[in-house]
Parts: sequence; structure tokens; C-alpha cells
Amino acid sequence: MVFAMQATEITQLDQELQQKAEYDRQKHLRIQEIEQNTSISTYDKYVLLFEEYQSFNYDTAFSFVNKMIDEARLLGHPDFQAKTELRRAFIYLSSGLFHESLEVFNHIDPARLSTKDRIYYYTNYARLKYDMADYVHGDLSYVYIAEGNALSEKALELIAPSDTVLYWSTSALYKVKMNDYARAIEQFKLALACSTITEHEKAIAYSSIAHAYTLMGQTEIADSYLIQAAISDLRSSTKETIALALVAQRLYQEGDLQHAAYYIRMAMDDAEYYNARHRQLSVGRILPIIEQEQLLTLEHTNHRIAIQSTMLYVLLAVLLIMLIILINRMRAIRKAQSTIQSMNEKLLETNRIKEEYIGSSCCSMSDLISRLERYERFVRRKAQEKRTDELVIIPHYIDAHNCRRDFYKQFDQSFLHIFPNFIRDFNALLREGEELTVKGNELLSTELRIFALIRLGINDNDQISKVLDYSINTVYTYKTRVRNRSNLDNDAFYQAVMNIQSF
Repeated sequence: MVFAMQATEITQLDQELQQKAEYDRQKHLRIQEIEQNTSISTYDKYVLLFEEYQSFNYDTAFSFVNKMIDEARLLGHPDFQAKTELRRAFIYLSSGLFHESLEVFNHIDPARLSTKDRIYYYTNYARLKYDMADYVHGDLSYVYIAEGNALSEKALELIAPSDTVLYWSTSALYKVKMNDYARAIEQFKLALACSTITEHEKAIAYSSIAHAYTLMGQTEIADSYLIQAAISDLRSSTKETIALALVAQRLYQEGDLQHAAYYIRMAMDDAEYYNARHRQLSVGRILPIIEQEQLLTLEHTNHRIAIQSTMLYVLLAVLLIMLIILINRMRAIRKAQSTIQSMNEKLLETNRIKEEYIGSSCCSMSDLISRLERYERFVRRKAQEKRTDELVIIPHYIDAHNCRRDFYKQFDQSFLHIFPNFIRDFNALLREGEELTVKGNELLSTELRIFALIRLGINDNDQISKVLDYSINTVYTYKTRVRNRSNLDNDAFYQAVMNIQSF
């Protein structure tokens, strides 16, 4: 389920998420071009690299700030030193280090800056005040907003009132803080209409419009702009963002737990990659709520699982009886032609594979039911003892991570029992020196586990991602990476994988 007015946009967002790895690859290519450019000065190269990393990865961006500081001191150019300090303040702000950012801003004398740098100073100092206001309550919040508005007014006095992204974005943000939401939306749309606007600036504008519509109580329109903000963040490889997490929160409120869980994990991945402390905190408040709801949904399906398990046991019994009858009949045949015997041997091999996996599935299902029963008793006991506050502690035996780890181990053992030479035969399909290896404590690596499922007939990326709890992009990336290690073409490679023999 998705909220009806945004079904098309959700589909578009899903498609853009599938392109996330490609957008990041293009980002790295741009960075590589800058690093290899010998026609610009060292300081300018550091500035360009900082701009690429400032919303992509905090640690790397901060390292380039330090390099800019060293280079500015070496050159002895006061303008360079001022520009570097401004960027240091910005990167502190982006990562949630408000106190450190405030100290840098307080030590900068705007009167000594060029007009362009003063605009940068006032707009980012205002943003700091606004962000500080979001993390406090009461009168102090109003104080910070008033200080931010004063700084925005100074910036607007310096920016030429023309059709520019900077002017309209700064003015629109000022209007939001003045509670003039309609005028703010109008000015953000003027910024979006500028031909020079970047994808990152679009994301900021879309997100700000969504915020304004939300404050006006028009949530359906806000949802549409919020999705567009998340799409622009993906296209610009922006990791310092909250749009996708907010989309996840709205989907959770609408009951679409599948999309909500997927989006919130992607948002947390971005926040952790960028290392934005306040973003991790914001996303971290939403993530456990959604995951807890998923756990409750799982509990509601336990009854259906029990019924399906019973039906499975009946079918297994029928299958075993049929297999016994078939084996007895085969034993009664004393003289058979060699071709028939060969076919019977292949049939027995297929049956053994089925029996192995049926037995393994039964054990897994029984173990899962036992864990769920044990957890049910745990919940009931805590409820009867009125110790409901302890229900937030997930026992280790029901913890999803442990269950997933046990599943991997059992799958690897069962598969290698049936295909003991799979690793050797699979590596024979790859070029010499590019074979896959496994760690000492593993039976199968991630790549080998994906192709093990393919050998069992599970070819769809979506099915593989659900079985192994990987993203579709991860499955596609692993498959492509391993396939490129072989000299066989695509069809021949996958046919060779299917021809790997068992036992």
C-alpha cells in the first residue's frame, strides 16, 4: 500500500534507488577527474574536491578542509584563509557539530570578507541558527530564529535581487521562518525555475516546499514534493539528507511497512556513510518504530505459518510414501537397459536433493516455531507480571540478526552437502587468479551464496534479495562483478552454473 496520490512518484523513487550505485559511480568519476586535473592550482583543487565531498562524506570533506588550511597558510593569502575558515564552519554545521561551527563563525570578521564570501558567511550562519532552533524548545528557539532572520536579512542586502537560485532560496527560507509559507513556496518555485539550479539545490528547494506545505496542513502536496526531494538527493549522490527518512515515516503512517522499512534503512546507510551525527539521531528515532511494527506484523502471521506448516507436513508424508513406492517398484525391475538405468539414477539424484532440502526446511521451520513459541511465552509472562517495559528487549533467540546468521549457516551446510564440489567447479568458470575465496569462518561467501541460489533455480534478483536480506542493487552488483571475471558470455556462464553437478 502507498498513499494513493503519490503511487506514481513512489514507483519513480524505487526506480531511482535502483540507480543509486550508478549515481555514486558518476560522483566518483567526477572526483577522479578533479584529482587528475593538472591545470589548476593545488588550493583550487582542494576547494573543488571539498565541494564534491561536502554533502557526500564528512570525514573526507573535513580532511580537504585541513589541506586547504595548510595550503592557505603556505601561500599566506588572507582571502584563501578566510574562505577555508568559512568552509570549516560549513562542514561542522553539516555534520551536526553546532558548537564547533558556532565557534568558527564567531571568530570570523565579516567586514574583512569579499562580498561573495560575506554572502556565504551570512547564509550559512543563518542556517546554523535555524538548525539550532530546531533542537531546542521554548523561548531559546525563538531567540535563535530571530538571530537567523537578522543574518538572512544581511545576506539579502548583499545578493542582487535577480533571477538567481541563491537569492530566491535565501529569501524563501527567510519567509518560512517569518511564517509566510505561501510566499516562501512561491519563491522556492522561482528558484526551481532557474536554469542554473543544480540537482542538490533542487533537493533543498523540494524539501523546503514540502516542509512549508506540511506547516500549512497540506500533507498530500507535501508528500509529493518530499518524494521529489529524495529523488534529487539520489541523483546528486547527497548523503547528508533527511528527505528519504521522512518519506519512510509518511509511508509507515500510511501502513506501507515494506517501503517504509526499505527506505529508512537506506536513509540510515546514507547517514552513517556521511557520518552526520544529527542525521543519524533523526533517522534513528524512526528506524526502531518501523522495525518494531514489522515484528508485530510477523507475530500476526504466525498462525498462518502454523497452518501452512501442517499442510506441508501432510504433503511431505504423501511425498515420502510415493517415494517409497517408487523405490520398491524400481527394485522389482531386475533387468533394465542402460539408458533406463541412467535416467533412474538421475531421478534418484533429484529426489535426494528434494529430500535434503525438505528435511532442512522442516528443521528450519521447527526451529523457527520453537523460537516463536518461546518468545510468546516470554511476552505472556512479562505481561502477566506487568513488566511490559521489558518487552522492548528482544531476546537473543528471536533477534533477527542471529536468526539470519543461523539461516546462512544452515543453508551453506545443506547446499555444500548436496554440492560438495560447488566452490571448485564454480571457480573453474572464472579466469585464473580471479577465483572466489571464503574466509576461515565461512562456508560460502556472499557471491557464492547468490550463485548457489541460482543453481537451485532461483534466478530473480528480487527473490534472491528477499531470501538473503540483501538489496536488489547489492545482488545485481555482486552478480555483475562475478560474471565479469569469466571469459564466458552471459548465457553460457549461467548455463555452466546450472550444469554444476551434485554429490
